[in-house]
Amino acid sequence: MPKSFQSDDTTLLSALESRGPMNMERALQVMDLHDLDGLVVGAPENVFHVTGHWPQIARTRIGQPPGTFALITRQMIEQIGLVTSSFLYFYAWSDGRARDDVQAWLYNGLGDEGDFSPAPRFDFCVDQKAVPLSSIESHRRSALDAELAGRQTFNDSGAALVRAMQDMGLWKGRVGFDDRVIQEVAERHDIPGDLVQADNILREIRLIKSPLEIALMGRAAEANVLALNAVGAAVRAGATHRDLQALYLAETAERGNKAVFLNVDRVSSDLSQETIRDGQALFLDGVSHFMNYHGDYARTVFVGEPTATARRAAEAAAFGWSAIREQLRPGLRYSEIVALGQEAVTKKGFGVTIGFGPHSVGLAHTDEPGELVGGFYRKPDIILEPGMILSVDCPVLDTGIGGSAHCEDLMLITADGADPIHSLHEPVIII
Repeated sequence: MPKSFQSDDTTLLSALESRGPMNMERALQVMDLHDLDGLVVGAPENVFHVTGHWPQIARTRIGQPPGTFALITRQMIEQIGLVTSSFLYFYAWSDGRARDDVQAWLYNGLGDEGDFSPAPRFDFCVDQKAVPLSSIESHRRSALDAELAGRQTFNDSGAALVRAMQDMGLWKGRVGFDDRVIQEVAERHDIPGDLVQADNILREIRLIKSPLEIALMGRAAEANVLALNAVGAAVRAGATHRDLQALYLAETAERGNKAVFLNVDRVSSDLSQETIRDGQALFLDGVSHFMNYHGDYARTVFVGEPTATARRAAEAAAFGWSAIREQLRPGLRYSEIVALGQEAVTKKGFGVTIGFGPHSVGLAHTDEPGELVGGFYRKPDIILEPGMILSVDCPVLDTGIGGSAHCEDLMLITADGADPIHSLHEPVIII
């Protein structure tokens, strides 16, 4: 990994315990641009971005409304609001944390929606005093006691959310939100301010990474590169796509990442039983994450001697990506990146069709604002800025060439160019 992106896991985890990864300077700029007084978020990726805490229940309750929310304001960007249940504050949030910058509004979940009456105190995990409390038990107890001593607990989440917005000065302002339950609760209580759907606004913030995000991305990307290269070195004729996907799962886990997908020879289905053959060229495109930040990397593998057309396709993908990489800089548009790649490959006379596809990477594999066009999502023609982390997919689109080819790395856009955030490797793995 390039030296500037080297960080050990202990340092990164300690940083996440003390602050959220969000680039707060960028958040202020984007809120100013959209004339927002603050943001109220419930989607787990956005709660994590603000606080460094991924709500535990959100990992299993797919499609369920959020129960934990984070709030920030333009006037006091350094102070964060947290709405969650008393039990989850005790059982999940408090672990490893002592945050002076976070104020919590807690609820017990036993009242009707809109019940603002004080909630009774519940003692979670009652101390039987048979032996001294462990360090975890003691910290949880003291963290919850301190929070309960400083603020009323509510009977339901809606009341806690409304009071948090009122106390933080957002109730009468112009507020961005990411989940309709926030809007529904606010409107049921006759919010006098304005509510703005902010999914794209939050993605605008995520485009420009904080130093902590860049370090997390570097850590995730390097582990992902090493895991995919290990899979590439292990490819043999007779292996199935599922064999390679299972190996990628193990190799990423060994390096502390969690696999998201491995695309093998243009196939990403978990059900594929296709077999690798001798003389085949195939690409591996792998995405995995560390602490929710993603690595994205692709290389071509030659299993024995490939066809001449497949070899040329791999050369074209690598050449096109190299030509783009050398010219990445602030001010360049996505459309200009595509044109650079196409022009380089055409001028060289490769006669190969490559789908150059720039995209931001971060908390999502494709992490940028989108446009709705005819009911479908489309990336706008984004202009590169310092602090963006960019991938440019370079897959060969031609078929009937004896396989597939692809080349992809992650680049940090700097003040005057771009730097790779992971170690660079040869574009082809030869078996």
